[in-house]
Amino acid sequence: MQTLETVELCDVFPYEREDGEAMNPRDFSTKESAAHIADLAEQFKHNRLNPGQPVMKPILYRDGGIYRIIDGECRVRAMRSIGTKRFLAEVYDDLDDAELARTEAAKAMVETDVKLGLTAAEKSRGVQTMLALDIPDEEVAAAARTDAATVRKARRAVRKVQDAAYDMTLDRLAAIAEFEGDDEAVAELRDCKQSDWQRVYAGLKSRAEQRRNRAEMVAMIADAGVEFVDECPEGYEACRTFSDFRPDLAALDAYVADNADGCLLAEETPFGVTLLVPAEEAADESAQAAAQRRDDAQRKADFYAAYEDGRTARFEWTAARTLRLGTMRRTALALTALAMDDPAVEAFEELMGRPIDRTPTELAVAIGWRAAWDMNSGTAWSLVSGGCSVHVCRDAIESVTIVYEAMKADGYEPNEAETETYEACMARLESEQ
Repeated sequence: MQTLETVELCDVFPYEREDGEAMNPRDFSTKESAAHIADLAEQFKHNRLNPGQPVMKPILYRDGGIYRIIDGECRVRAMRSIGTKRFLAEVYDDLDDAELARTEAAKAMVETDVKLGLTAAEKSRGVQTMLALDIPDEEVAAAARTDAATVRKARRAVRKVQDAAYDMTLDRLAAIAEFEGDDEAVAELRDCKQSDWQRVYAGLKSRAEQRRNRAEMVAMIADAGVEFVDECPEGYEACRTFSDFRPDLAALDAYVADNADGCLLAEETPFGVTLLVPAEEAADESAQAAAQRRDDAQRKADFYAAYEDGRTARFEWTAARTLRLGTMRRTALALTALAMDDPAVEAFEELMGRPIDRTPTELAVAIGWRAAWDMNSGTAWSLVSGGCSVHVCRDAIESVTIVYEAMKADGYEPNEAETETYEACMARLESEQ
């Protein structure tokens, strides 16, 4: 039997199973636990309906004249810390019913995360509670509206980091699971601040990718019969270094094939792999490289000048048509859409309870112009000349393609640098697919 009762806090105690194991295995001596309980206590103070009490009511088992905590020990400790004397609780006379209610409460807390306004960390705690109750991964995934693979990763991560997992979001736990064989990486992701974990994760992923790239480069060179040395021997000089950060493997393969005549050597360096040739060959290589650098420098200067001319031309073309938006219909729609992508617009729409009118206006076009073509000549050149090996913000790439296509459809005639930039952006988007 289950009843909703007002219970005296002094009559409530933790529940221990027959084997002596606590119902809540959390280590309450840690600073993480103390911080969590303090946060809960602060929330309870602001409960206007039942001041000093939680919204989610603890689940208790009536054990004679006292009550045992089946679910909600953190909440009970938080109430005790702020002096709450009594609180509303779900009270069960049957222990099995109480434990079943705990299981269902864990699922319900996550299933209703939108209604309750749970944070990502709170939702993660609900999932972790379900994991501790050995609810099947598929049921947990359905309740959390995620996939079973993420749940499996979270389960593995919780076993790995134990109590430290309590305040972690599901995506952070999934990230930890990816590195479960690397104790140093797990420690970095476990010990960093919640606000920093994504940056730490990106760094770990990048280093792991570089290690894989390095291994692939070394295997490719070794398969071509090139000998690796610990340091450059006398009579040899470095002729070319291939970075292990997004390496051009096709260029490496071609270079090794053209030069693997028994004289080529290879040396691993902190930056990648350096290929070594006899000194006289290196001199010839240096002369060719110098000529190539001069050609590249001239092409870069020409591109910069043309790109800046294009930026000026785009602005003048658009400015001349802002009073007659019908003369650049596609462009006005594209720029207005970019203006409306601002998070502040979405927040204001939620506040009003209705969408903002998205009909193009001079002001919307001006704001969209500020958001569009957010790419300077240096970035454009890096993308054109470096291709997929250059990091460029995806939003900037998409903006270039959207506005280029819209302006061209409205009659704008781009120059060669603008077209090269557009084509490089399209190539990047296609490669990411």
